[in-house]
Amino acid sequence: MDKLILWKERIEKKLYEILERLRGPESLKEAVKYYPLQKGKRIRPLFTIAVADTLGGNEEDAITVGCGIELIHNYSLIHDDLPSMDNDTLRRGKPTCHVKFGEALALLAGDALLTYTFEVLSDKTNFRTLGESEILEIINVLSKKSGSEGMVGGQVLDVEGYEDLYEVSIKKTGALFEACFICGGIIAKRREMLRELEDTGRKVGLLFQMVDDYLDKDGFYTLKGEELREDIEKLHREILSIKLIKESKELKELIDMIKGRIN
Repeated sequence: MDKLILWKERIEKKLYEILERLRGPESLKEAVKYYPLQKGKRIRPLFTIAVADTLGGNEEDAITVGCGIELIHNYSLIHDDLPSMDNDTLRRGKPTCHVKFGEALALLAGDALLTYTFEVLSDKTNFRTLGESEILEIINVLSKKSGSEGMVGGQVLDVEGYEDLYEVSIKKTGALFEACFICGGIIAKRREMLRELEDTGRKVGLLFQMVDDYLDKDGFYTLKGEELREDIEKLHREILSIKLIKESKELKELIDMIKGRIN
């Protein structure tokens, strides 16, 4: 079976297992599970697993970390959709979390999802090959990349109308992709590659945002118009030329999958 298909099936199973262990009020648990258990592309955990696999890391540990990153991504979606942010009423064709459960419960569900992620990732029994130092490093990376100097910081710049779209995108979208690549390297115990992996993840995140903006006719598209397509093509070729990507059929397929959304 194709590795990406198999990994995606295992991601879905692991997400369900992780969220079934969540404790708390039933209404909160239902709201917390609402986004993560909807079927999605799972592009971030797939990158985490593909990087770790390419570099010789443990697949099961990569799935666990990848699911943690997916939960962080989904917490951000819950908060992004709130009336105080984007005020969206639909996501993936279904009512957004605050529409279904109310604004207060949606806000708390996002909070619970983020903190539960670190509860899961800090439990050594959830890992097969990672020691305390690797687990602590992964948590540190995810905290930085999802926090004020990463994803949340990028959201603030976006809300405030910051004009440098590259900086906004690198923080808002790219930081979590950087985390996927760095964590894959940590799982594989390839510390000498972490700076290189971070740079590759940043490029992948930028490609993802450019494609999103091209499809939505927003962001980079408002700046570049149809010329954005040329930038996407150029960045796509640049990423495919990176040694790590060339060494992995799965990483190449994931990159092509991102770019293929505009074909």
